[in-house]
Amino acid sequence: MRLVKPNWVIHDDNPIFSVDIHPDGKRFATGGQGGDSGRVVIWNMEPVTDEAAELDQNIPKMLCQIDNHLACVNCVRWSSGGLLASGGDDKLIMIWRLAGGGGGSSLFGGKAGVETWRCVATLRSHEGDVLDLAWAPHNPWLASASVDNSVIVWDASKFPSIIAVLKGHTGLVKGVTWDPVGKYLASQSDDKTLRVWRTTDWGEAALISEPFDECGGTTHVLRLSWSPDGQYLVSAHAMNGGGPTAQIIERDGWTQDKDFVGHRKAVTCVRFNGNILQKKQPGSSKPQQYCCVAIGSRDRSLSVWLTCLKRPLVVVHELFSNSVLDASWSPCGMKLAACSWDGTVVFIEFSQQELGQPLDPAEQSILHERLYGKPLIQGGGCTVMEAPELLNVKPPTPQPQPQSTKPVNSVPTVTTSTPVKAPINKQIETRTSDGRRRITPMFIPPPSDIMDNTSGAGVGAPTFTSTSQTKSSIIIEKRDDIVTPNVSSALNSTSSNTAAPNLTLKRREQATPKPHHSSQSKKIKFASERSGSQIFLPALKPSSSLSQQAGHYAVTVKNSRGLAHLQVFRGTDSEPLWDLYLGYNAVALAASPAVIVLALEDGSVHTFHPAKGTRPAPPLAPPAPLARIHAVGCAVMVISSCGAVRVWEIGNTCRLIVSTSADHLAAPGTSLLSCTLYNGMPHLAFTNARAYIYHKEMGTWLLIGDSQDPVWRWSAHNASSSTGNRVPRGPLSTLQEGLHRTAGSTLPNPRLPHSAPCVVSYLEQQLLASKALGSAQEYNHWLMALVSFLLTQDGLEKRLRLILDELMGPSHSSAIKSTWEPNILGIKKHKLLEDVLGVLAKHLRWQRLYLEYSEQLTAIKSASS
Repeated sequence: MRLVKPNWVIHDDNPIFSVDIHPDGKRFATGGQGGDSGRVVIWNMEPVTDEAAELDQNIPKMLCQIDNHLACVNCVRWSSGGLLASGGDDKLIMIWRLAGGGGGSSLFGGKAGVETWRCVATLRSHEGDVLDLAWAPHNPWLASASVDNSVIVWDASKFPSIIAVLKGHTGLVKGVTWDPVGKYLASQSDDKTLRVWRTTDWGEAALISEPFDECGGTTHVLRLSWSPDGQYLVSAHAMNGGGPTAQIIERDGWTQDKDFVGHRKAVTCVRFNGNILQKKQPGSSKPQQYCCVAIGSRDRSLSVWLTCLKRPLVVVHELFSNSVLDASWSPCGMKLAACSWDGTVVFIEFSQQELGQPLDPAEQSILHERLYGKPLIQGGGCTVMEAPELLNVKPPTPQPQPQSTKPVNSVPTVTTSTPVKAPINKQIETRTSDGRRRITPMFIPPPSDIMDNTSGAGVGAPTFTSTSQTKSSIIIEKRDDIVTPNVSSALNSTSSNTAAPNLTLKRREQATPKPHHSSQSKKIKFASERSGSQIFLPALKPSSSLSQQAGHYAVTVKNSRGLAHLQVFRGTDSEPLWDLYLGYNAVALAASPAVIVLALEDGSVHTFHPAKGTRPAPPLAPPAPLARIHAVGCAVMVISSCGAVRVWEIGNTCRLIVSTSADHLAAPGTSLLSCTLYNGMPHLAFTNARAYIYHKEMGTWLLIGDSQDPVWRWSAHNASSSTGNRVPRGPLSTLQEGLHRTAGSTLPNPRLPHSAPCVVSYLEQQLLASKALGSAQEYNHWLMALVSFLLTQDGLEKRLRLILDELMGPSHSSAIKSTWEPNILGIKKHKLLEDVLGVLAKHLRWQRLYLEYSEQLTAIKSASS
């Protein structure tokens, strides 16, 4: 056994919550806390296993650093195909794929790496932190567990489609795992239960609670695991006789009479070696088969067990300075990685003499088939044939059925593949004008063994056919019609039998009619070709295809031969719910659950209802050429390249909300970093680290962030370090977070003689910006931050009294009765005053001020009641 703890595998001294080794064994990923965001890092395995490679400066250690998550990353998991899934406190799951070229993948930057990993899908459906992820063994399904008490099963081949949402837990779901044949999915929760779900109908197969009745609450994950032979499910954080254990649950009857005992504190994670192992025992002719499992605990130790032994193979004590949070085995089964809350990762390398010989994958598959029957992959799902005699039964000839449409979030959802059509028993022969013959090809289904292999790859369902051969019944029908050859259509046609690549959302190609222009050579002039206006942003240009997700609807636009083909799909349907052709190429697409917005190269903007396909308004003609379009709810925003900004409300009644210009906001050489809408107000952020919102009542743009201003940025840093509280997610923090990353990490030093007034001014600006945005949660945060800072400074009592007087109301001379409002952003000011007084009560030096205002507030409440 060899133990390695590389000191270079770190997240800048932040916790590492998850580790997972790539299926090829050449990389591993870690997930955890970054500097000011969640962080995923992909590392090279060679410097870990080879000391010479570790010392070689030409061999990279870090391959890529990804800082795209807005909050801490709790779990990273590789799929068998090399996709990486990451989930975190920002409620998001991101799917990453290796792309060509070098450099980091973070949107706002990060450490440059030797590999580029692109985010190919972002899954948004959880309402709370995502704590654990698990890929299914035989199909592209991903299960995610969240603090919103639910488990969601996603289809990776059709992201972001949802297979099922499992709701049954009454507490935070902290762990999820699949059984090796894909028949069951198990989840463990803070509600002191472990639930086993059937994948055939997503019903509950077992509810296990007895081993967890004595368990207390935990802030740790509960990563459970299934043995590779499918016989045992091992949980985390169980109790037996007052001591912590890892509970063993047998598949046969879900019995719970065994457990792994020995850790001094609660078990946090369990991870089985993916290989079934075997070792020849003395005096035995046949080798003994068994499984291997690693168990991590809050007692900072890691134990490795073999199911053929009653005691652990090895226990490594005080491996870390904090709890073990995750573990992962290499595909060869000889390397084990574990990570800890202390921000370090350890690797343990075993020999085959210590662990045993891994079973060949083919032998392991035969063992599964012997125990559970032959797995049948249907549309990406896995159905276990538990009665082998059914394999000899010939099913009735499948008939073509119209595809049904189901909403994406239907629960449960069972995916089935389209039946294979029978062969055409007729060939049609035609003759073209140049004398050549054309034979329409017939479809011949592949033999049964090919279908079985294809099914195993998750492409389609197997078809059982008879071995007896029959004579061909193909009829050749000759036609004397003269047909003009069409070379272009023959080149553009695609075979319906071509298998789509794995993990790619592929819509059915439909023929695009030729445009009926009187002259193809005559060029149409559009508004974008006019000159004379100052360029604020580059104008949008047509692209071959555009796509957007609008709630349960997927919207795609394809440009071909001067036409735009708009298609809207519901859920995972392969046929469009509705489609439409438009006479010009599309340049931009935006969509929300309430409206679809399509901008064409002639400068017109078309709006549609996603479900109905109807137009709520005639085509709009805003100032062209167009540079950005955006849709949120019923609001649609258009920004032209000359800086004109228009916002409309699109619905039963359509009206203009905002009409203004933003051409004076961008400095020369800068571009737009982001644009969005909040409460109908445009938000713009630029690459010069300045952000603005448009205030409708005031009729002007408001500056709400400037990370290039040294005083503003220095004050922001000192305010955050002095208050210490985490800023809640909201429109203000989202905009300013992008500005901080754009400005860089170097903090300016303006050499201010008096810093306190600058910090107070910054906090007041944040308070006013939150109020202008209508963000109540952020307003409450910055109010408490301002009060907390004032309490630590001398000579600012007058400023503090102004805040207290305004919250108290017209009993004070400084609060004018005619203008005072009892609420702000829907929050009662007296409630805010109670919270502020609670902060005052913690500072003894302000006890007189606390008593003065608390007595008056009590008197006002008594008088009003």
